[in-house]
Amino acid sequence: MTDGPLELPSWRRAPDDRARALAVIDSWAGSAALAELVAAFGGSTAALPDDRLLDYLEAFSAEHWDFRAGRERNLAEQVTLTPEQDALIRARASALGLAGRERPSGRRYDTVLMTGGMVRAGIVKPRFVAELLDRGLEVGHVVFLGGFRAFAGDEIELATALGVRGSDEVAAMVGGMELAFGPLGEPEVQERMTDNPHLSWREYSWSTPGARLSVIAAPSADPSRRANSVDTYRFWARERRAASELSVLLVTTPVYVPYQGAAAVEILGVEHGLGVEAVGVSASASDLGEYSQPFLPRHHLQELRAAVWAMRSLRGRLIAERG
Repeated sequence: MTDGPLELPSWRRAPDDRARALAVIDSWAGSAALAELVAAFGGSTAALPDDRLLDYLEAFSAEHWDFRAGRERNLAEQVTLTPEQDALIRARASALGLAGRERPSGRRYDTVLMTGGMVRAGIVKPRFVAELLDRGLEVGHVVFLGGFRAFAGDEIELATALGVRGSDEVAAMVGGMELAFGPLGEPEVQERMTDNPHLSWREYSWSTPGARLSVIAAPSADPSRRANSVDTYRFWARERRAASELSVLLVTTPVYVPYQGAAAVEILGVEHGLGVEAVGVSASASDLGEYSQPFLPRHHLQELRAAVWAMRSLRGRLIAERG
């Protein structure tokens, strides 16, 4: 297998964005790296045309790689893989974009968007952004996007061990911003709270000499569930973004880069016309000692499934709107 690191979708606010993004998606979906992983679980992508490949991969990944079944990531089924499957996943993760994507291509972005997540994410993502700023990255606004999601499973104990005060994702995001950029003092708070926390939102913001900082708990598009990545992107772009914020560097956990990056290109790029690039947090920023998150092959497969879903959604949007 000779595939090097595959290009992932981005949006440059350029005339060729649509054609380039389609070519990138088809190259990723048709790659030898992904074909090998499918074959290792009994499938085959041989002879499938571009317009059917992601449909096949969506159905295949739902059957073989969906270990969450609607649960939070830290409550997913802990499957056992064969040694051969394990080794292959580790060998192909970087090529598929699930690791090694921590270097932004630009020197300046209007906005850095971090995606919320498990309690560790609240700490390591702002720490990585601080690393980037120390290395000379220029940015006007640093935004941490998440939702009102209560800690679950091992997060409750982890929060205490990591010094997070509070019991939900928002508390971890605020705590992480304080650790990376603080002391920040009292924030300005804007909010709309309802009886249903899924439909509520709140923004904390601080002005600092380097950049404006924000933590945003976004509402869901569905009152029966918490906000997902797409909900948070759309809420920020529609409701909380300044008109001058036109270029976005998305920062997420390395294993989520293909999924969350493709979703960001669809919502922030295609839908709202913003420049979008996605990177993953560095190993140094991710180091929490004994509390560091290990990403195992089963995690890579789960997020490969999410990436397939996001790439399929983005491709469909690009095809539907290109005429």
